[in-house]
Amino acid sequence: MQNMNIISRNLLVKLAILTLFIGLTGCMSFKPMALKSNGKTVDVSSKSVLLMTLDVFRSDRSRFVPNPAIISFERLDATGKPEVLMFKVSGADIEESKNGRYVYILSMDLEPGQYKLRGINGDANAFPFHGFFFVPLNMDIQIQKNTVTYAGRVKAELRPRQGSEFRAGSVVPLIDQAVTGVSSGTFDVAVEDLSQADIPLFNKTYPALASTKINTTLLPPFNRPQAQLWWEKDYVSMSAVPAVGVAVEAQ
Repeated sequence: MQNMNIISRNLLVKLAILTLFIGLTGCMSFKPMALKSNGKTVDVSSKSVLLMTLDVFRSDRSRFVPNPAIISFERLDATGKPEVLMFKVSGADIEESKNGRYVYILSMDLEPGQYKLRGINGDANAFPFHGFFFVPLNMDIQIQKNTVTYAGRVKAELRPRQGSEFRAGSVVPLIDQAVTGVSSGTFDVAVEDLSQADIPLFNKTYPALASTKINTTLLPPFNRPQAQLWWEKDYVSMSAVPAVGVAVEAQ
């Protein structure tokens, strides 16, 4: 009976968040990664390809390991309205690093233009608790026409929050977010140029890249004060952020 109560609680939490998410955003689609390991060519005739690697981790021995699910970009459409593009990180190829962490190998097809890399949604869960996090990046990036570009490795470490630092995720659901360390945590973020290791990794994972020129234009450094101001102004309610992970699972 106790196990049934736990399962019911988790199901109700997920259904409640998913309902809220759908109500706030409507039907939203998630794009797959641009490259496939068995792909024969890399087509940049209409869209360019942005390459980056991602390492989201925590240094303690918690069993609630953060798993990225979605990376989101924003741009202005033809009418000047914000348009959000979401790519499924959960479907990306991965590589286990020497320290035992998993590095996600990301490839996004984007039309040329100015974008803002908004951030990364994901979850940290181990039965029976399920936490949801968001890594706020808010980085400007210009996508050039007909190019394949490496933008660096994004490292995001989930650690205990100090004082009024931005939270790693919502405070609700109270128990799940607290037990998983998300509501009491924050993220330290760094962008590193690991092109000497990452570009060979891309070439090994996607052989079609071997005959393609790969440019290197790094993302800008993480601006923590800007992320803090954004969180205090727009993110404190945290109404929709936890739901992205659930929405991905539900598809």
